[in-house]
Amino acid sequence: MTDPTHPLFGRRFQVLSVGHPPHAPGHVLVAYREGLRLRIPVPATSLSADSNTRPRTKFTRAALLELFAPVKECEGSCPALPDVSGAASPTL
Repeated sequence: MTDPTHPLFGRRFQVLSVGHPPHAPGHVLVAYREGLRLRIPVPATSLSADSNTRPRTKFTRAALLELFAPVKECEGSCPALPDVSGAASPTL
């Protein structure tokens, strides 16, 4: 799996067949475990013609918490309505 947003990203499977319908992206049938088979969209695999051309990411909870940590630190440091700064300042 080459699509980082897919739950099976990074896993490798034995390909059993590849279906290419005329007006759809298609799917790959793979062997999973104990006789189970999975049907995976072709765009989520390395078999896709454009799998390497478009960057894809998946934000984890930990990554989002780290990204927004500075926002929490700034809470309360900026007033909702700034004070007026002189006689020429417009009043709200």
